[in-house]
Amino acid sequence: MGQPIAERHLMDSTNTLPPIERWWPELSIEAKHSLKEDLHGEISESVLKEIASLTNSDAATAPQRLGDDERDYIATQTEIVD
Repeated sequence: MGQPIAERHLMDSTNTLPPIERWWPELSIEAKHSLKEDLHGEISESVLKEIASLTNSDAATAPQRLGDDERDYIATQTEIVD
């Protein structure tokens, strides 16, 4: 059985983002909309800066894309962001 999501390092060959559980809940509505508009596209520089700020990290530098685990996590988040 795999590790719980909170313990997994959600990194793959397409990104070096901190674990999504650390930044998604606090991400601005605008940034969430930006990511949801194109879950497979490159993450904008403004969203990466917000992620870096939320996580006190410099790991979120362009270019970055969400991995399968991040996309799955976002799909499970049903809060309305409008």
